[in-house]
Amino acid sequence: MKRSNNQKLDGIDRRKKVHKDSIEQLPILPLLVSLFLASASLFIFQVTITRVFSPILQYHFVFLLTSMAIFGLGVGGFIVYRLAKKTKTRQLKLNLPLWLLLLASSYIFSFSLIYKLPFMNFYPLYSIIAALPFVVGGIFIANVFMLMSKHSHQLYFADLLGAGMGSLLVVVLINQWGPVNTVLVISGFALLSALLLSFYLWEKQQIVVVIGIALSFGLIGAYQPGVRQFEKRFTGFYTSPVTLLNTLRSNNSNHVLEDWTWDAYSRTDVVATESYPGAKIVSIDGGSNSEMIQFDGDFSKVLHLKSDLNYLPFAVGKNEKALLIGPGGGKDILLALLAGVKDIHAVEINGGSVRIVQKYAAYNGDIYGRDEVTLHVQDGRNFVKQTHERYDIIYLAQVMTEVAETVGFALAENYIYTKEAIKDYWNALNQEGRLAFILHDESDMTRLIFTVQESLAESGIPMSQLSKHVVVINRGGHGLSSGTVRMPLLMIKKSPFTPEESGKILELVKSGDHRPLHLPHSGGDDFWQRLTWASQRTNRIEIGSRVNLSPTTDNRPYFFDFKSGIDPTLLILLAGVALISLIFFRPAFKRNKLKRPPFFFAGLGLGFMLIEIPLIQKFTLLLGHPTRSFIVILVALLIGGGLGSLVGGWQKFRFKKRYLPLVFVTILTIVDFVVIDIILYNVRISSLTNRIIVSFGLLVPLGFFMGMPFPHGLKLLQQKKKENVVPLMWGLNGTMSIGGSVLAVIISMKIGTSYALALGGLIYLLLFLFSPLYEKNWKVSL
Repeated sequence: MKRSNNQKLDGIDRRKKVHKDSIEQLPILPLLVSLFLASASLFIFQVTITRVFSPILQYHFVFLLTSMAIFGLGVGGFIVYRLAKKTKTRQLKLNLPLWLLLLASSYIFSFSLIYKLPFMNFYPLYSIIAALPFVVGGIFIANVFMLMSKHSHQLYFADLLGAGMGSLLVVVLINQWGPVNTVLVISGFALLSALLLSFYLWEKQQIVVVIGIALSFGLIGAYQPGVRQFEKRFTGFYTSPVTLLNTLRSNNSNHVLEDWTWDAYSRTDVVATESYPGAKIVSIDGGSNSEMIQFDGDFSKVLHLKSDLNYLPFAVGKNEKALLIGPGGGKDILLALLAGVKDIHAVEINGGSVRIVQKYAAYNGDIYGRDEVTLHVQDGRNFVKQTHERYDIIYLAQVMTEVAETVGFALAENYIYTKEAIKDYWNALNQEGRLAFILHDESDMTRLIFTVQESLAESGIPMSQLSKHVVVINRGGHGLSSGTVRMPLLMIKKSPFTPEESGKILELVKSGDHRPLHLPHSGGDDFWQRLTWASQRTNRIEIGSRVNLSPTTDNRPYFFDFKSGIDPTLLILLAGVALISLIFFRPAFKRNKLKRPPFFFAGLGLGFMLIEIPLIQKFTLLLGHPTRSFIVILVALLIGGGLGSLVGGWQKFRFKKRYLPLVFVTILTIVDFVVIDIILYNVRISSLTNRIIVSFGLLVPLGFFMGMPFPHGLKLLQQKKKENVVPLMWGLNGTMSIGGSVLAVIISMKIGTSYALALGGLIYLLLFLFSPLYEKNWKVSL
């Protein structure tokens, strides 16, 4: 009996030894898979919270809070650096599945709080809540890079490949299942990773716990009626002060939220209210609104729309073929039909609006499905660049390429109202065609007039003659002198307006109680003289306070940025990057006697984003939709970067002080910039497939070389016995990536996208020339 017990103890000891060995010699493959899934889930969560913040916050606060939340990755790296001092390597490895369990839980906890808490004016609290998963995810990823730094090339490959796959999956997940189910799916990713690593690191009893947690999450996701009810009760949305629902509630207007849909682009709602009898409001992200008119096919029931200022562009001139950009709820289409247009091309960028309007076909007379209407779900500017058609009228009523109202919208680029866009519209008109804009207020009206003046002057129409081509009408009798320009009409005709046309316009304007601000052949014109004087001298005009109304271009497409200085939101973010770097990272680097390598990793973070952000903006024009551009650019750069990281670990790529991939990044950045400009303005590629192929052909090689330097640096630190600072370098790189994205926006807004791209390329060139990765006393391995 005694002998038998000894044998049993020997068996236990052997199993413990096997388990200990599996910890000490953890295979690389399960780590790569776990890192891939964790990276994909973090990227998907980043996009998902951006999507959820968008309906409840103004655009610049969405940008601010999301960026501050991603600082959590850098904080996670710093935490690992501190923990590593007090924790044995074996315990750090044992903790890996635990961090993944916490990551899965933090996704649901963080998302649920943001979704269910009433709107909070204390915005930093939103950022702290959203940052929790990034801190936990940062701890896991920094741990992996530190523990396995000799495999940094393979790890970075899995990290970038995961982020690339996340950029592809997030669109599919949100479009098909909505944000709530998306968060459940990425929690499943983290649980799957935890389960995979626990098989190698934990005892059987602990593995059973992981399986039990995973099954619980699965049961929650399987009960879809409960998920749908949870999704419906978006407390932050109902209580936010910036939404349509809050405006209606403040005006004591009875209203009902009838339907909603989510996709990767926006949240789209249908609201019925007594303020709009005979119509429903289609609202994008709670603030960009359009009307869906009740219509049964009988035009005699909607004749009252002819007194609407929005109808006026259709009432003058030939009306055989019309292009409507951004018709939203379908009212613009109904106006065109009312005017007798028989061939209507409706171009709507937001698929959610189209789906909602089609769902309400019985209410709106199937406005998108009528024989006269050809529907295109894509960006209007891209459609105009690709089309061979010529139109009698091109009509844009308060169009935005992103989804927010003008308040807080300055940080979003908009290629609809640039000088180059005006030329594209002009070229798509026939000889008697009209280009009509319905705008918001005096600021955007004035800026667009300046843009039109400069654009058409370059097209051969001198300033002295342009006034004969332009009509400006203010809505509801509010004139410029009263300071209440409200939703004005700006209409430009390719040939000069005739006296007869001006007379007809004046008659229609008076019958609708509107007021002409500028009308050819109507006598004195102080309004036009004033604008001409301002545009020729300063491109600025006094409207309550001094604002910047200079013409916008494709290189600087921020149409709603009326401020002369830098947006405070961006300055706060830059200050945050600087403070985190000084408080968390600089003292640690001094303790470890590292002066030069931090500049290398910081430079990579800045340079990468200064190249990536402008490329996403540039390729939107080529690919025809912001979401499509986002997917293609990130998938190409990240997958290319992952492959570059993998290849960079081959023996042929030995350490050299002049690391050539850095200069290849600079060269390819210049090549891509030149080629994309040639394609955008001199080549017409009608096939979307071909445009995507061209994009991948330009971007994958660039991403390939961008993916090499970071793991190269980590491997050198491991070679120099500096593994302990790997989490710091990883965190610093992530923090400076936020700084790079902010800097890219600032430069793009104030001097142009091409300058941001050039700075990114220059940073890589400086890293190549000065080799800050190496301390002066380090020998270069050959």
